[in-house]
Parts: sequence; structure tokens; C-alpha cells
Amino acid sequence: MKPLEFADKYLRPYKVKGNEVLPLFCPYCQGGKNKDRYTFALNIEKETYNCKRGSCNVSGTFWKLCKDFGETSKNYEIASFSPPQYTKPKAVLNKPKDRVEAYLNTRKISKSTWQKRGVSEVKGNIAFPYYENGELVLVKYRKPEKYDGKGQKAWREKGGKPVFWGMDDCDPNGHLIITEGEFDTLAIEEAGVGNVVSVPSGAEDLTCVDNCWEWLQQFRQIIIWPDNDKPGQEMARKLISKLGAWRCLVVKSEDKDANEALYKRGKEGVVEDLKNAQEVPISGLVRLADVVAFDAADAEKIPSSIGAINNEVGGYMLGLMSVWTGINASGKSTFLGQELLTAIDAGYRVCAYSGELPAALYRYWIDLQAAGQGCIEMVRDKFRDRDVPRPAKGIVEYIRSWYRDKFFLLDAFGGVREEELLEVFEYAAMRYDCKVFLVDNLMIVSMDASEKDYYRRQSNFAGKLKEFARKHNCHVHLVAHPRKKEGRLTKMDVMGSGDITNLADNVLGVHRYSEKNGDEGPDQSVIDIFKNRIFGRQDIEINVGFDDLCKRFYMVANNEALSKNYGWVKNVKQERV
Repeated sequence: MKPLEFADKYLRPYKVKGNEVLPLFCPYCQGGKNKDRYTFALNIEKETYNCKRGSCNVSGTFWKLCKDFGETSKNYEIASFSPPQYTKPKAVLNKPKDRVEAYLNTRKISKSTWQKRGVSEVKGNIAFPYYENGELVLVKYRKPEKYDGKGQKAWREKGGKPVFWGMDDCDPNGHLIITEGEFDTLAIEEAGVGNVVSVPSGAEDLTCVDNCWEWLQQFRQIIIWPDNDKPGQEMARKLISKLGAWRCLVVKSEDKDANEALYKRGKEGVVEDLKNAQEVPISGLVRLADVVAFDAADAEKIPSSIGAINNEVGGYMLGLMSVWTGINASGKSTFLGQELLTAIDAGYRVCAYSGELPAALYRYWIDLQAAGQGCIEMVRDKFRDRDVPRPAKGIVEYIRSWYRDKFFLLDAFGGVREEELLEVFEYAAMRYDCKVFLVDNLMIVSMDASEKDYYRRQSNFAGKLKEFARKHNCHVHLVAHPRKKEGRLTKMDVMGSGDITNLADNVLGVHRYSEKNGDEGPDQSVIDIFKNRIFGRQDIEINVGFDDLCKRFYMVANNEALSKNYGWVKNVKQERV
């Protein structure tokens, strides 16, 4: 498999910029909780990949990418692994003389500590011998003076094997502390804390992790004390990525490093910083006790225009998603338009996508519902030779002024791509603080998917809407068509994967009784509550009537929704007074 073949199979939708394939979402992290877009790049020429999201940061060769997804690359053959060859150090280690000992003393490191750690001297330079299983494998040097920014601050004898300094002295039954430099290791040792090692070359080279992988697996907890600067934080990030966030703690010190903490605050300061090492936060994982308390009775809810829905499911709680279904002409789209007007009347802003109606026709139906029976006039349609309803003369401007800054519509009649819809919804939530969103309907949202995985993509999109509702603390209404075209429906009749109704917090349906649908009885409708996650209500029928003039649904037992005056009426009365 070649890079573009891989992209066509696993990275759609994507765009190509220069030599790079840029998928909408990283195939490893899927954009994280914020759904960051275009952070992943696959270089066709170099055949490498990486994700720029800090908490993901995956990278590697195209061969590794293929391997991770169970594919084979034609450009790479799995060759027998040949470990790198290292050269044993040739340096002759000597006891430190006065100049080296004096410098170590200025760093507040006692003679007993540096002797215990085997600090030596070679040609007037401080020498740090690195041992693995008792064998000298690397020697690192440093000048015994304050670094002036000129020349090399520290260097290693060529050919040595990068391992952790002090690893042979560690007890695998305890926790391990990793620092960025040898003086930091000595400072922690000076404070009376053992099991501490240093990487051989700071953040620049962490091959010591690969070389000591089996040894590292012995430790259940690892404390990382990086330098308090950008390279140090980068080292910590890389170590966490390699070692596993689950067992890592990170020291957040007010000082530059452990040696400075010893110098300024003494042994107690070093121990205190270690005690306050912090867990590595993982997105989405929290302690249950820290979760904000939920009170179903006090939770913010957006009211329905139908009182029985409020009584049964508590209205539409923020952060949740409702899935609606119904056969053609059952009235589900019309009813949801009424619900949006009710939300506006309760003080919420709304945003809708109605792919089945042009914007002008959608507004016409909304205006009729907002006007109500008392503000509808009939005008002659000469082409059809019959009367048709419209809001009474002079009323429309009041209605539109009322919902102008509260009702937003994604004008994309006939279809919209899922990423475009989510981008517009994100804007409406962030810019206008919309709290109610409608997707009408799932079938008209365009998805890059073959017939084989179309329903899976629908489920994925429903999951994104559910996450959107949680992220923006809003309520999402999603219309999903049923499999069958006539008769009473159940929750199982929703078209697509069962994951859609599993994801939903509410599943509701609108059914219109009529002889055409094989029903007996009055020509009215019913709203079915198939599922309610919060209160556990299900299989409940609410009988409703429908006024064809103003397109409003109302409870048969209570026609309050039919006679309701929306907020624009108050503006008319105030102006006329």
C-alpha cells in the first residue's frame, strides 16, 4: 500500500497541500475533545506522519502507520532488527581534585553524596560514569565552572551507550525519579531521597528510554522533575508519551530545577516539591467526587409547547440530545418548528438546519406558527383558485423583529457536509450563544462514506452532535427517518444503526392518525415518547390535535398551545398603547 492508497482508505475526508495529505481529523486522536481539524499530516514524499495536537503528538514512518492499521507497505520490508553497536568508554576515571571538589561544593552537593554516586574527574573536568549491570557504558563530562555560554557546557565520550545515570543503584520495588541533569539527581540524593536517575543529554536525546525499556517496566510509579523551561517541559512531554501517563507524576517547581531548589530552599524545599508532584491529566478522566452535582429537579430545561412532554420528560435539558422520527407528512418538522418558537419565547436563542425546505418556505411556516389563529388572514391563490393563509397585514414585521437576533438558520437547502454543519453550529453557539439546535434531517447531511459504512458514519455523526450538546451545554434535536413508510412506529424503526437511538437521551415520534395510514378514529395525531434517559419514561402516548391554518400542534385535553401568544404580541400592544 502506498500513501495515497492509505489516505483513500483511512483518511477521508482529506485535502492535499503540496506534498502532504491533510485529513479532517487525526486517525489516532480524532481531534480530541475539541475536535481540532487538520492537525495530522502524511508527507507523500518523505513518507512520514505526525499530529500537531500536544496531547496526541504521534509521529513516525509510513511503514509504522500501515502497521498500526493492519496494512503492509510496498515500500518497506520488515528486516531483521540489528541493535546499534556501542563502544566501551576508554577514559581513566580519577578521584576529583580540589577544583572539581570546590565546584561541587558551590552546588551544595556534599562530598559523601557525590562520592556515593561515583562522580570522578578526567583531565580536569567533572566526569559522570554511567553503569549498566555493573559495566561502564558511558562517560559524560562537564567543566567545573559556571557556564558562560561559550563552547560546550557538557559532552559525552563518543560511542557510549545512552542509559540512565544511577540506574544500577535503584530499587525496582520503589518509585523512580527522573531528572534532566546529573546535578539535579545529586541534589535530590543530597535531600535524602533515593531511586533517582538522570537522562544523559537532557531533552535532546531520549534513546536511553529505548535502551533501558525492560528495566523501566519494573517501576509502577515514575516522578519526572524537568527543568522549568521550554526544553524541560518538552522532555517531560516526551517521557510521559513513552512511559505512559498512568504511572507518571510531574514536579512543578517554582525554581528552575532540583539543584536550584536545593540551593535556594534547602533539602526541605526539594522534598516538598517531590511531595507535590502532580498527576498527568488525561482528557475525559475525572474523579467522580469532583464532578459537578446534578439535580434533576433544578437542572436547566427548555420548555416544550406541549405540557405533557414537560410533565413526562422534564422538557429538553441542556447538554442532551433528542432524536425524532415519523413517517412522511406526520408533522415532525412542523412540530419542531413550534418547539423552537417556544424556546425563543422562554429566552433562548436557536439555530436550525432544514434541508428539505428552502429558507423562504421555512420562514413562511414559522411565521404562520408564530402568528397563531387570531392573526391569520386568507388570501386568494388565483392559480389554485382557493384561499391560502398568511400572517395578517402588518404583523410579519413584529414577528421577525421579535426573533431577528434569536432565530438562526443554516441556509443549505438540499444538503450540507457534516463538517460544514458542525462548523456553522459551533459558530452559532460561540458567537450568538444559541442553546437549541435542530438538524432536520439526518438523511440530508452529506457524509463521505460508501454504502457499506454509511450507517456507521451516521452513528458517528450522531455521536458528534451528542458531544456538541455536552460541550456547549445546549440541546440538539435530530430528525431521523424511519425504515418503514406507514403504520405506527417504535424506537426500533429509526433508520440506520441502533447506535443513534442508544446515543439519544430522548427518542420521540410524531404519528398522524388517518384512514390513509390505516388508522381508525379521529383525524388527530399522537406524540410517542419511546425513550427518556433521565427519568426512565418510555412508551407514552400524548394525544395532540393540529390546526392546519396556523400549523400548530396542541394537546387534545388542553389547547393552550393553540391559543398561546408569543412575545411579539407584547411588542404590538406596547406600541399601540
